[in-house]
Amino acid sequence: MKLIAGLFGLHNFFDGDINSYIEISKTAEDIGFHGISLTDHVVMGKNLHKYPFGNFPLPSEAPWYEPLTVLTMVASHTTKLHLGTAVLIAPLRNPALLAKTAATIDTISKGRLELGVGMGWQEEEYHAAGVPFEKRSEIFWETLEICQLLWEKNQASFDGSIYKFEDIWCQPQPVQGADLPLLFGLKMTEKTAEKISDIGHGWIPIKTDEEFISNGKEFLQAAFNKNNRIDKPRIRGQLPTQVDDSGVPNLELTLKQAEKSIAAGLTEIEIFPINFVRSKDDIEPVLRAISDLSKL
Repeated sequence: MKLIAGLFGLHNFFDGDINSYIEISKTAEDIGFHGISLTDHVVMGKNLHKYPFGNFPLPSEAPWYEPLTVLTMVASHTTKLHLGTAVLIAPLRNPALLAKTAATIDTISKGRLELGVGMGWQEEEYHAAGVPFEKRSEIFWETLEICQLLWEKNQASFDGSIYKFEDIWCQPQPVQGADLPLLFGLKMTEKTAEKISDIGHGWIPIKTDEEFISNGKEFLQAAFNKNNRIDKPRIRGQLPTQVDDSGVPNLELTLKQAEKSIAAGLTEIEIFPINFVRSKDDIEPVLRAISDLSKL
């Protein structure tokens, strides 16, 4: 079982020092985690009540470090750990620049980049980036198609509804080429599954509900079969957080949900230690407790 440690929020135990992710990542690598992941917001607006997944965990003024930049830092201090995003708001990045940035990180890390991508939920971010919110879906899919094209072909051309170009080169290409993993943090539908089967490698479920995961897996596996994919879709998700009698998140109870989530379809487990850590001294013990899941 591949385990991914979501680093979100852990720097707050080090007076907000983002450089703390170096030591945390090295610890995760030493313990045997497959990878780490970083979350993404380019800017934040004031309408946090529009967050569609409950209460937003931070105020608008909280800092959000650019994840691809931080992954470059982590890459230079690790050797085996895979470097992921969960998820990168892809439409906010110019596709050619995103392709170049990802290829550069993949080269620096010798083939360890894995991009979890999504569309985000906040209209203000699109306004600030000069990207039309109402066209986010078109822009999203074309962005990823262009990335894969530039990762694979020299003298590439593209004729889409948003982006058009002829005879360009984008070097260097990733160590992984067009096989650089793309996992999609989207609501699963038949249409979405078909698109993922064309250009992607897997799915990051938005919810931890077993039925939600199972239904999504069926859509995606059917699309992979229809597209004659011989590989199985990667499904990277979280376990449903369990709380104790006092309402505090409990790691032991949460880890006991793993077998049910795996049976529902998860092939990889991503856990955010911030849910269970109370001080920086807790980080390594929490990571070690999570690492036992690798035996499943």
